[in-house]
Amino acid sequence: MSSFRAFFKYYLQYFLYLILILLVIYLFTRSSFASGLIIGTLASAISTFVWHHYLDRAINSESLYISSGMGIRFLIAAMACLFWVRFPEAISIYGIALGLTLTYVMIVIHTFNSLKQ
Repeated sequence: MSSFRAFFKYYLQYFLYLILILLVIYLFTRSSFASGLIIGTLASAISTFVWHHYLDRAINSESLYISSGMGIRFLIAAMACLFWVRFPEAISIYGIALGLTLTYVMIVIHTFNSLKQ
C-alpha cells in the first residue's frame, strides 16, 4: 500500500468528514468558533500528513538519524494562529487550538485500534 493511500485510510478520510461537517455548521451559524475550528482542523490534517510522511520515512530508513518533522508541524500551527492574529473578530483562537489538537487525538485512536488487532 502506498504511503498516501495508507495515510488516507487511517487519517485523512476522518479529517475530510469533520471539515465538511464543520463547513455546514459554519454556513448556518457564521460562528467564529466554527471558523477557527475549520482552520485548526485543516492545519491538523496537514500536520498529520507531515507526521505520517516522516514516520514512514523513518520506518523505511537504514539511517541512525530519524526526524519527526517537528519544526514543520510547529510552523503549520504558527501559520494557523496567524489567521487569528489577522482576523481576530472572525476567527476564534480556541477553535484553532482545539482543531490543532485533533492530530494527537487521531494518533492515539489509531494506536489503540492497532493494538486491538
